[in-house]
Amino acid sequence: SASTAQRDRRRIRGSQVVVALQMSLCVVLLVTAGLLVRTLQNLESVNLGMKTDGLLVFGISPLQRVHNNSEANRFYQGLITRLRAVPGVQSVTVMGNRIGSGWSNNTGAAVDGKPPLGDKFAPMRWNVAGPDYFHTVGTPVVLGRDFNDSDSESAPLAAIVNQTFANRYLAGRPPLGHAVNLARGPEGAYNIVGVVADSKYTGVRETARPVAYFPYAQIKGNATLHFEVRTAGNPAAWLPTIRRAVNGYAPGLALLQPMTQRAQFEQTFSEERLFFRLSMFFGLLAALLVATGLYGTLAYTVSRRTSEVGVRMALGAQRSQVLWMILRGSFLVTLIGVVVGLPLAVAATKLVRSALFGVTPGDPITYVAALIGIGLVAFFASLIPALRAASVGPLVALRYE
Repeated sequence: SASTAQRDRRRIRGSQVVVALQMSLCVVLLVTAGLLVRTLQNLESVNLGMKTDGLLVFGISPLQRVHNNSEANRFYQGLITRLRAVPGVQSVTVMGNRIGSGWSNNTGAAVDGKPPLGDKFAPMRWNVAGPDYFHTVGTPVVLGRDFNDSDSESAPLAAIVNQTFANRYLAGRPPLGHAVNLARGPEGAYNIVGVVADSKYTGVRETARPVAYFPYAQIKGNATLHFEVRTAGNPAAWLPTIRRAVNGYAPGLALLQPMTQRAQFEQTFSEERLFFRLSMFFGLLAALLVATGLYGTLAYTVSRRTSEVGVRMALGAQRSQVLWMILRGSFLVTLIGVVVGLPLAVAATKLVRSALFGVTPGDPITYVAALIGIGLVAFFASLIPALRAASVGPLVALRYE
């Protein structure tokens, strides 16, 4: 009516502005959450260069039971033999730094006693490993052999390098037969007996780097080693059995941080997982608020325009035309919200660039998915009020007060 038209128009436009702002915020949150969810999926599916299924990892520190390096080697070899005999255990090995823990040994590489890059520093990561190490963790041996029980402290010094090491420091030369020095002076050079495929060392985000592996028995000072045990089935279920076997070999010896190898790698992005899930929650919450606000605004608009709808239908308007008239206002609010929200989303994604993995801030798939999500939310939130308006009979609408 003439007495309320201006007031209703101001109220409706005010509600539409609020909904458009909510819509723009929803675009920002959904785009950001989409990028983070895709990052989490990439982290969980990244190629680790090994087979984590079936692997159980734990640390052993026999400091009170051994007094020198030879005793430590005999202790570890005896425990390896004991665990191999456990029914259901497929293979057992040890390592110095636990892979996936974030720690690594780093030094400058020397090949055949010389820096492989001349005057430039040649970075190299290294780790100590036990017999059947690469067979146990599931990393393919590309050339040569794996470590075995004969790589003892009295045996010829041996080393295994990864593919990146061979490509960068031995390019164009057969890797086997060359030597890797640990910059430990007269302790000698370790002859390369194998080349393995690249695998993750500190965490899932790292890029391939030159890595050399040395037999644990030929490196002094192994106070604590970490065991990798490959089992049949769920490795976590084997923990009590492994614990009993260790206790039978060395009563009272504790297992340090026992867990599955998959869980160890997942710890490297546990904070990201929590942050990503929170982002997804707030993105969905924003979508729910947008749907609620849009539905409320349209429901109010329809109730105030019921008489108008009756006049239009009495003058020949079809139900489809009334339906489109209501939906058109919703689409306009959605379009304004998207136009305002997209630049804000582009700015917001730059702030989380460092947290992304395997996806760029401008990933088109994420933006399209977010816009489709916004469109579906707006459509279904608008559909009920629009159908209600289109289903009202002309005589009923004309008599509506």
